[in-house]
Amino acid sequence: MTGSRKSDINAEDVPVGKEVEQLKAVRFHEFGGVDVLRVEEVDDPSPGPGEVLVGIRASALNHLDVDVRDGTSRFPVSFPHTLGVELAGEIEALGEGVEGWSPGDRVNPYIMETCGECRYCATGRENLCLAPGFISFTTGGGYAERVVVKARNLIRVPGGVSFEEAAALQVAFATSWHMLFTRGNLRAGETVMINSVGSGIGSAAVQLAKIAGAFVIGNASSDEKLARAGELGLDAGINHVTEDVVARVMELTGDRGVDLVYEHVGGELFQKGLDSLAKDGRLVICGGHSGEVVPFDIIPFFRGQKTVIGSFTYTREEVASCFALAARGLIKPIVHRTFPLDDAGEAMATMERREHFGKLVLVP
Repeated sequence: MTGSRKSDINAEDVPVGKEVEQLKAVRFHEFGGVDVLRVEEVDDPSPGPGEVLVGIRASALNHLDVDVRDGTSRFPVSFPHTLGVELAGEIEALGEGVEGWSPGDRVNPYIMETCGECRYCATGRENLCLAPGFISFTTGGGYAERVVVKARNLIRVPGGVSFEEAAALQVAFATSWHMLFTRGNLRAGETVMINSVGSGIGSAAVQLAKIAGAFVIGNASSDEKLARAGELGLDAGINHVTEDVVARVMELTGDRGVDLVYEHVGGELFQKGLDSLAKDGRLVICGGHSGEVVPFDIIPFFRGQKTVIGSFTYTREEVASCFALAARGLIKPIVHRTFPLDDAGEAMATMERREHFGKLVLVP
């Protein structure tokens, strides 16, 4: 991970007498709560060689944004910082040498900046690039009106998928694809438990697991969220606030347990996920916002020959596969609510209160 490249244009690069156009961006100058966010005017960026200028039409919130803002992400942050790794928009200008793209093309930039040369990039595992960066760290962020990105990181948005849906698709569905199929090896006929089905990636995982032919169990903090997940294909729901998750899983599976647990919460749900596995079962995990350091009961883990699998982001090919499903109407990104850019603080507060089902989206 490299430091942030500011979206501001250096004054010495501007021709004398030429006024620099301004754009609106949501930035913060110190770590803290939502009150550190500022809607500011910054200089409009220009694309360099191999880059494009994207007019942002929608930008989705992710919990990573909260971790970056409050200083717990473990990623280096340079101030001022513009949040937002996930966006969709239209190309407005091309830098020198860019081919295959035109102004007006609808795009969804891949969230990672990869080297394209290391052993992982060379073998189709670009998510594990040895010299990675991310939108908002190596470029401007998505909480803005425009951003400059590398042309080679662009993913085309198919017709029939709105900008709001496109912004809400990449992280939720591609993460779920990578976790369920690439890492978790979920197969038709298996039983999977998805933790926190009301979240963006949880609601996406329900849809993908269902169309893959799995029996889908999910948990959430409210019966309302479970009911919403039922509309997406959830076969059985567990309220982890009022019910014993492990006991209910065993009841649903005839005391066998599930083949795969989709875990992205951490804290207590991590151990409950392990305890819900069948013998030879797998738990795949990509996050831990409710507790990054957890107790681990080793004895039942190895006696049950269970497996814990780490999962980190996804590849561009997996994003494209999800867009193909969305274009055919087989999956649908769930947008809980859209907010204007000026209300980014309220949008983030809504996410932190866990009031949403699906994704929250900013519309500049």
